[in-house]
Amino acid sequence: MFSLEGFINAVNEKNLNVDAVMAIKDGTILGLHRFTDTIIHNVFSVAKSHTATAIGFAIEEGKLSLEDKPVDMFADLIPEDIDPRWKKVTLYNLLTMTSGHGQPHLMAVDRRKLRGETDEKLPKEMMDEWLLFAFSCPMVYEPGEKFSYGNLAPYVAGRMLEKAVGMSIRDYLYEKFWGPIGMDKPQWDADFKGHTFAASDLYLDIVDMVKLGELYAGGGVYRGKRFLSEEWIKTAGSCHVASSHINPAGNAIDEEEGYGFYFWINHGAENSYRCYGREGQFVIILPEKNAVIGVQAMNSDVQPLIDTVWEEILPQL
Repeated sequence: MFSLEGFINAVNEKNLNVDAVMAIKDGTILGLHRFTDTIIHNVFSVAKSHTATAIGFAIEEGKLSLEDKPVDMFADLIPEDIDPRWKKVTLYNLLTMTSGHGQPHLMAVDRRKLRGETDEKLPKEMMDEWLLFAFSCPMVYEPGEKFSYGNLAPYVAGRMLEKAVGMSIRDYLYEKFWGPIGMDKPQWDADFKGHTFAASDLYLDIVDMVKLGELYAGGGVYRGKRFLSEEWIKTAGSCHVASSHINPAGNAIDEEEGYGFYFWINHGAENSYRCYGREGQFVIILPEKNAVIGVQAMNSDVQPLIDTVWEEILPQL
């Protein structure tokens, strides 16, 4: 019989600062435990996986393709002195974090500058139009050459999506997935112009957070209804690039197995992957078991938390 007791005890013994854990198999909730009163959680970069999903819908509708280029879609915003390598960047590069940038951009410190919350002032035109900031960030590699994690790529990809579909990512996902499965429209932060911040700052209860995982574990089917093709699901959750040289949370072995379309490939469970946000927000997707494990936490050392999932929950599925 499935039980979260071993996980709960291990989390408490290790002081892993978990807020909630949930496991689902074949559409049935096996276990849900809340350690704190925190219900709605910033899931940080789990938002990236939602952005990839929205892009999947747009591609299947014929409104976007993986070969589309931001320099073509935003020709009116391209600076004259833009790095010529930007002209090679495709949506595929943005989805796989291979845009050619050598360090993270549009992380929290950059966004504070863009919002005028620091002493360091940026040009007003950049504060008004974040794409101008993105296009000004230095490039180090050729597009496709190397994985480099950050928030710039998903932000630009999100802007491409919004232009293609004519609405915000938040509204589009509500129309295509959240609404039809009965979810309320969640809070998702935006820039000054109302463009959804595609990379982070999405707020979800764990029960809603795992629903995206169910969609992927089910091969594009959620509770008997198909939303995305099996081909898209497999492509998004497959390894496209090595991920070992720049990690968001340190030298964690589960960050070294590769990267899909804003999904991380798991080390501790074969043929599986996860949505992954800072401080221990993750949705582990186990397609071969049609199972999902969700965790929300506030823990900067993520690997011990993932290891505890592998040790205490995975063997029961």
